Amino acid sequence: MVPEFTTYASLLRMAAKYGFSDVREALVEDLKGAYPIKWEDFEAARVLGEDVFGSPKPHPNAVLNLFLEQNIKFALPFAAYRACLGGFQALVSDRPGTLLPRLTIATIIHGMGVTRRMMTHATYGIVHLRDLGVCPNRLCVLNVDMSPAEGRREALKKVSNVMFGGSEGVMLSPPSFGTLVCVVCAVRLEKAHVDCRKEFVWAALPSLLGWGGWEGV
Repeated sequence: MVPEFTTYASLLRMAAKYGFSDVREALVEDLKGAYPIKWEDFEAARVLGEDVFGSPKPHPNAVLNLFLEQNIKFALPFAAYRACLGGFQALVSDRPGTLLPRLTIATIIHGMGVTRRMMTHATYGIVHLRDLGVCPNRLCVLNVDMSPAEGRREALKKVSNVMFGGSEGVMLSPPSFGTLVCVVCAVRLEKAHVDCRKEFVWAALPSLLGWGGWEGV
């Protein structure tokens, strides 16, 4: 079990300072499930990000700062992503221990833009370029004929809004269609969204730190 963050950070710093490489390696190993570098590990994880630490849960920025300080490189892309989830105000927090270096903030904001563009293009492809067909279920938003074009565009717009969403968290989280589409259409769209997240979004996470890809992790 990983201790609460303050204790963990102290142990990690002491291990690094006094050359206890075995202790440091064991402490870092405890992070690997919560800070995955592969999509398969992300899907299988029982706990992610700062939730791995005992109570009280630390601010994601504090965790990212520690990883930067201790050069825990493999954990940095996902830690940066977790720092994005709270939105811009949380990312630029200046509370003690949460203030990120200005260059890191600038790089993450740029990376967020890159990731969002990739997600937008991928979602457009799912919604507008794939043949979603006309659903026979009268309660499904895709129960609309190809004409008039206005009705079709409105239906696709509603689906697109759910697929993309308005928050960063939707990028790596399954969309919630509610009653917008029927079960059959939801299954097809959710599979397409998984493919999108795996192929585009996950691959873009290192860009949050200005890295070209996962190769250097």
